[in-house]
Amino acid sequence: MSPEDESRAGRTAVDVEKALDELRRRGGISPAEVQSTLARHAAPFSVTVAGLVPGTGTEAVEGSAFGVWVGETACVTGAVTEDRVWTDVNGHYPETGCLPPASTH
Repeated sequence: MSPEDESRAGRTAVDVEKALDELRRRGGISPAEVQSTLARHAAPFSVTVAGLVPGTGTEAVEGSAFGVWVGETACVTGAVTEDRVWTDVNGHYPETGCLPPASTH
């Protein structure tokens, strides 16, 4: 990823994590709630939100995974569960954009 996009993504990750942690403390972890919060705090970047699944992809886990496309080359990815919020700054996944691809094993 470009240094400029990485820097912008880092700043966005801090803002997103704070907003989502406040949402989580109020009990909001659903994809709809996370999408709404990210729409306000990650603008003007493109946001994708999905429900969580475990590594095998066979059972739903309560919470949301998200990806925020920053600039041309960076993403802020992460998840929200009842217990925590986490974010990471990384490049795009070729198969899925900013959301990590599903586990196949």
